[in-house]
Amino acid sequence: MLAFSIDYYGIFFGATQSVELFCTYDGQQWFKQLQTYLRTVNKSKVSVTNVSMGGNASYAGYVRTMALNDDVNYDLAIICYGQNDSTDGFSTNYESIIRAIRSKYPDCSIISILESSQREYTEKMTTIQSICEHYGIPVADTIDAFNNSGKAYDDLSNDGVHPNDAGQEIYFETVKSVIYDNVDASTGKMSDVDVINVDVYKFNNFMKYDATDDFVRVDDLTYVLKLSASGVLGIDYNFESGDNKADIYVDGVLFKSPTSTFDYDFSQRHILVVSDNCTVNNEIKVVFTSKEQADGFKGMCFSWE
Repeated sequence: MLAFSIDYYGIFFGATQSVELFCTYDGQQWFKQLQTYLRTVNKSKVSVTNVSMGGNASYAGYVRTMALNDDVNYDLAIICYGQNDSTDGFSTNYESIIRAIRSKYPDCSIISILESSQREYTEKMTTIQSICEHYGIPVADTIDAFNNSGKAYDDLSNDGVHPNDAGQEIYFETVKSVIYDNVDASTGKMSDVDVINVDVYKFNNFMKYDATDDFVRVDDLTYVLKLSASGVLGIDYNFESGDNKADIYVDGVLFKSPTSTFDYDFSQRHILVVSDNCTVNNEIKVVFTSKEQADGFKGMCFSWE
């Protein structure tokens, strides 16, 4: 059996089987071409769950995977990250997604995509290759596919990053080929091996605290949550146009003030690491600089070994 996650998860096998696909990829939807193709060829139900978020890095993929709660036993996950990541911490975050999928969906197979937008085998892409080799995960190499397409990159992308319709077709064909190569060979299931980086253990356990259900909004700018927790702290909120700042208080003391400038005229959801090591004994408070920013607060999460 084979399963996949692109920033995706999915299931497909046999003419009478259904296909459940978990997806985390933004842009023109090559995976919908794949969904249509599999429905036609296998004459089966094929569904897709997309947990991708534009502009986000791989930590968001880990959080969205751990927070997913839809009672679907995914068979295939397709992971596609790297473009928005820095090299610092990328290996740990990427491996944490793989371990999260294996933990939640032990019968799920995985395909990992090397993003065409990198154009060459950057440090992040070679990191993905090493991780996939370690876990026995097949790789869909769209860098190679674009480079050997006979077309210039600008003919396959309208903005120099995201694939246009012609580029989406290459993504579809590349992933389709990897799927069938592994199905024919009865491979694609992730190997049960030890972690590469012991820091990945810090992401074994996970808890999400929802802004509406768990926090108390005490005024237009402020949210408060009573809890006792320790580990990697993340925040889930919308970036608004301009400067975005959130003051985070732990047990009454200012702990961090993550600040980002968003140079677009729309809002965009982001999930970020606040701290690799945070301990809360009684209370965590988040104070935003505007009501608009506070309205876009989705919550916070902790991960720990």
